[in-house]
Amino acid sequence: MSPNTFNISCLCGGVSQQVQPVVAHGEAIKLSINHGDVDRHATGILCASYYPIHEPQQTDDTTAYHGVDGWTRYFCSTCGCHVLRRRDINGVIVWEAATGVLLHNTAEDVGADARFARHTGVPDTKDGGISIWLSEIDGQRLESTTTPVTTSSQSTTKLPPTPAGCPKDSLHASCACGRVSYHITRPTEDSYLPHSGFPDLQYAQVEHSAEFMKNPDTVKWWIRSNGTKYLAGTCACRSCRLISGFEVQTWAFVPRCNIFFHISGPDDDQSGILPLNFADLPAGIVKTYESSPGVFREFCGNCGATIFWRDSWRPDVIDVSVGLLRADEGARAETWLDWWTERCSFEEETERGRSGEPARIARRLIDGLERGLRSGAQSK
Repeated sequence: MSPNTFNISCLCGGVSQQVQPVVAHGEAIKLSINHGDVDRHATGILCASYYPIHEPQQTDDTTAYHGVDGWTRYFCSTCGCHVLRRRDINGVIVWEAATGVLLHNTAEDVGADARFARHTGVPDTKDGGISIWLSEIDGQRLESTTTPVTTSSQSTTKLPPTPAGCPKDSLHASCACGRVSYHITRPTEDSYLPHSGFPDLQYAQVEHSAEFMKNPDTVKWWIRSNGTKYLAGTCACRSCRLISGFEVQTWAFVPRCNIFFHISGPDDDQSGILPLNFADLPAGIVKTYESSPGVFREFCGNCGATIFWRDSWRPDVIDVSVGLLRADEGARAETWLDWWTERCSFEEETERGRSGEPARIARRLIDGLERGLRSGAQSK
């Protein structure tokens, strides 16, 4: 066994093994935070990050998706967690593990921790994406494209086209392969009808009573900006990390009545648009994993993109993965979303179930994110 290996696992445990990191002798490994179109739409979140490893053990429990960016991504066939990716670079096969699935070192004091050092793919976001809140981690500024680019910049990769049936003033969303395609509409009177307890994003559960978190005054917290936008934010909880494969999940909170699925038929004239009803969705569009009793997570079974989070107690307000959104202005979709910048949801779970280097680099990342969120809010 190598002097240092990482234990890795997805949420369901179906993909669980040890991997051997590639060692950069004498210096810390520099990790990238990737914001490209395929990174966002294949994962469902606004950024993805990977740790270089030697060729891992192959498993039948993963599904492979071959992205147009040249990477083959492997995700758990049961829960959808992105675990590995692979690419041929100039004749050399490169393997990497998603940073969120790294749990423990098998050896300590084997050298300096890896560190997040650069952003990649930022021009694809148009508005800088989540990189605007991650300009500095652990006192070190990240390299490269942290400055938002102009809308005239062209993506280096192609996403599935926007369907012709999208109504005016709606927001299209799709995964990387296009199997999942839907649009969101602006808030209406019906958007105010659901009831939901407060999210941990706004009020940390560990600091507030259960009665308060039930939202007894029925505040419609998901509707923002005088009824024109939806609340969005970041999450670092253990289950989101192990269901996506990455430390930072990005959610928007949208009433189910404002989500409409695009269903493709054998011919274009047989395609249709359906209000979101999980009981009526045609088979094969999304896969559902019950991550805990009454809590459900949808993902694309073809490319692995995280799609939704929902539960039995709040069935009519859905957590929507922001990485799927295709707003004209950019990845943060700020003409549609009002981002909560006072905290990252469940930041106290950043190191839960982790130890050693994986726990330390994750803590530095989330601390940097929270500083960036608060700094950005103060500069407005």
